[in-house]
Amino acid sequence: MNASPVIIASLMRLEGTTGLQTHMREFESFLKDRRLPYEVATPFYSSGAPALHVFVALRWVLEVICKPAAVWLYRAGHAFLLRLRLARLMAKYPRCVVYAQCPLSASVALRCVRSPEQLVSLVVHFNLSQADEWIDKGVIAADGPMARSIRRLDQAVLPRLHSLVYVSRFMQEELPLRVSGLQSVRSAVIPNFVKALPSDNVMPALRGRDLVSIGTLEHRKNQQFLLRVVALAKSSGRVVTLTLVGDGPDRKTLEALAAELGIAEQVFFAGFCAGARAYIPGHKLYVHAAIMENQGLALIEALSAGVPILAGGVGGIVEVFDEGVEGRFWPLDDAARARDVLLDVLERPGALEQMGQAATRRFQARFEASVVGQKLYDFLLGKS
Repeated sequence: MNASPVIIASLMRLEGTTGLQTHMREFESFLKDRRLPYEVATPFYSSGAPALHVFVALRWVLEVICKPAAVWLYRAGHAFLLRLRLARLMAKYPRCVVYAQCPLSASVALRCVRSPEQLVSLVVHFNLSQADEWIDKGVIAADGPMARSIRRLDQAVLPRLHSLVYVSRFMQEELPLRVSGLQSVRSAVIPNFVKALPSDNVMPALRGRDLVSIGTLEHRKNQQFLLRVVALAKSSGRVVTLTLVGDGPDRKTLEALAAELGIAEQVFFAGFCAGARAYIPGHKLYVHAAIMENQGLALIEALSAGVPILAGGVGGIVEVFDEGVEGRFWPLDDAARARDVLLDVLERPGALEQMGQAATRRFQARFEASVVGQKLYDFLLGKS
């Protein structure tokens, strides 16, 4: 009997720098390499895709007039176009597994189900709720109608799913506390994964720099903390360089803070980069300061490059590496203590080399695409 195709469903296109998009690309690559049947369903693979330009234009207008309305239009417009694509695919495949990348895309898939052999699964990328992510961006109110609507959708959709994939044990324990009825949904913890970075896919011009961090420049990523740690290191007599890869609403604020702290020459703002992980090799440490993280795919990319990690022990980050083995956990509420952790790792003889070797071993054992991709595929098809 032929295997049921996996349909990767998302409101976002595959191309992009977010962890969600990296996850989709890595799984698609695994399926393609193994010659397993699959399809991709996004608003950008739809006969109605030209209408997307209309939604985008209206959203720009609404972002000036009413940001919550812009969020509503983004979600409603993309869901409409995704449904056009999914409805055709699910009519084509009476037996299939839809692998949804967010609760809204899972909701669209449930509405397109035509038979009991069409299963809908969801991977939990989000931190607690997508409502919280919009709130953190400052575009919807914490208890406003848009946030309540998103949470109602979570409650209505998640218990109806065939299965849930959690990328961290942290979220597997936390989400059922917020959404009732999940205890009866089949689930597994399967971490994010990537292929090892090809040796020629690096930024040689950046070799010899100290610290690198990848992520959208926004409040919840907490890059201002990294700048303060670098400034404190300088005041202690150690000049440390930092590369920030990514762009976002906080860029100008961060550039101004770097100048104010007297470290502007030490900080390189790389901006948006489609192949951001190529910046990691050549740096001594990968640094992370997010105040909440389900898991953090960039951390796994650091392990794949054999680069030790400094990060806060929050959310699912504690499952990515072990204290003192592949990196160190530093306090996100005390930049001075974090500086001490940083300098200890940089100055202790052999620490970077030992941690880097351990990082490579951990990646190969727990996060390499060929191993974890198979686990994910088997789970979705009910083989494990």
